[in-house]
Amino acid sequence: MYASAVDPGKVGVLLIDAQPFFWGCMHGAKEPTLIRVERLLMLADWLKLPLIATFEHPVEVKGWLPERLERVFPSQGQRFVKQTFNCCSDDAVREAIRKLQISQAVVAGAETDVCILQSSLGLMSMGLQVFLLQDCTFTSEHHARPALDRMYHAGVIPCTLKTLFYELMHTVDKDALPVEWKSRADLFAEYFRLEELPPTEPVS
Repeated sequence: MYASAVDPGKVGVLLIDAQPFFWGCMHGAKEPTLIRVERLLMLADWLKLPLIATFEHPVEVKGWLPERLERVFPSQGQRFVKQTFNCCSDDAVREAIRKLQISQAVVAGAETDVCILQSSLGLMSMGLQVFLLQDCTFTSEHHARPALDRMYHAGVIPCTLKTLFYELMHTVDKDALPVEWKSRADLFAEYFRLEELPPTEPVS
C-alpha cells in the first residue's frame, strides 16, 4: 500500500548514470525518454528540488551527460562518480543523500535492471520512500519487466513524469502555488504539456 504522494518539501531527485554510453546502447527509441529526463531536470531546477547525479567511469569510457541534458542541469545539482552499482553503497553518495535531509527520492536514469534496481533498493534500506519514474529510466536489456516487478514488490512506487509534475503542482490555480513558483507558472505551462510528448515504449 502506497503511504503518500510526492511532497515537494521532502523529495529529492536521483539521476543515475544518464551518460552517452548508456543512451547509445539503450533498448527502444531514445527521444521519448531523453525529452522526459530533460524536462525532469528543468523541473528540479525551477522548483529547486535537491538533485544528485551519479556517473560510472565518465572519463575513461562513458562520458558525463549528453549536451542536451548539460544545458538544463540544475544549479543546485551535485555530481558524484561512483564505483558501485548500488549508489547507496558508495560512501560519498550515501553521505550526500543523508545531508539532503529528504524522506522521498524520485529515481531516473540507467540501467533499469542494474544500477536503478540496486540503488532503489538501497534507498529503501536507508529509510526513503522511492518513486521510480518508469518513463525516465532505460536499459539495454530487452526484458526489463523482472527488474521492475522486483522493485515494485519490494515497495518502490511506480510513477511517471506526468504524475510527478501534477502531484508537485497540485492545483490549476496559479495564486495557490508557493510564492517562489508563481513567477515560473507560465514557463510550466509552456514546457510541461506532458500529454503532447512522444509516447514511450511499454516495458516487456
